[in-house]
Amino acid sequence: MIELFKHLLPRAQAWSITIDKQLRRLFVGLSPSVDSLRTFFDMVWLDMFPATTRELTAWEAQFGLFRYNLSEPQRRERLAALWAATGGQSPRYIQDTLRNAGFDVYVHEWWEMPAAHPPVARNPFIVLGGIEYGCGDTLMECGELVAECGDSTEYAGWVLVNKLYNTYLNLTCLCGEAHMECGEALAACGENDGIIFERVQYAIPHDPAFWPYFIYIGGETFGTLAKIAADRFDELEDLILKIVPEHLWIIMLVDFQFYIIEDATLNYVIEDFSGDYLLEVL
Repeated sequence: MIELFKHLLPRAQAWSITIDKQLRRLFVGLSPSVDSLRTFFDMVWLDMFPATTRELTAWEAQFGLFRYNLSEPQRRERLAALWAATGGQSPRYIQDTLRNAGFDVYVHEWWEMPAAHPPVARNPFIVLGGIEYGCGDTLMECGELVAECGDSTEYAGWVLVNKLYNTYLNLTCLCGEAHMECGEALAACGENDGIIFERVQYAIPHDPAFWPYFIYIGGETFGTLAKIAADRFDELEDLILKIVPEHLWIIMLVDFQFYIIEDATLNYVIEDFSGDYLLEVL
């Protein structure tokens, strides 16, 4: 900082501090206290980069990023990916954006491989590995929920369209039940254990004309499931819905890993659940 003081002082012999005299000693003594200013401005420069910024929370607010349950390195990696994003709608751009954000997933397009001429659309029901019901099956009787020929269940993945939820009360006491008699503690119609949130489910169209509008997100080899930590479930869905064009149906082929504390020694056990089961749990 002594060099800075030299430039600030008047150009006169009396103010010269090039030789060892009392005036120079004064500014040498002041230099350490002012040196923190130089450090401060250096750190302001470093605040412009995701890997070194001290204002990580402020940058997340600027980019509209939710905190989720992420470590600081994960938060910086996510911020760096969004910072570098230039925009685009190609499958490669979508894949690179997801992978740069820390998700080990791959994007696959709608046609069968090897591609035919004209290309044949992948059947999303087969991709998901569901059980298809045919006409005449027991569950196809009038009144059954799945009473539609070709409908399927028990998917290995799920369809991501949006994140809308239906809400309803988890009723525990209904009129006419035994514990609703006069004098019973719970004798109040409509008694409930709170509100249940249930993700809106969307039926996959059976018309093959719609299948070219599907995009598949999963493991590196088509049909395999990607492994993602369960605490990044919402973050992955939010990012996908943000960058994938709205006219596309998204098939998620992902398994989420739950980390459960086994004992006081902090040994961890990994349990895998399909996305379909995860929705039920949530």
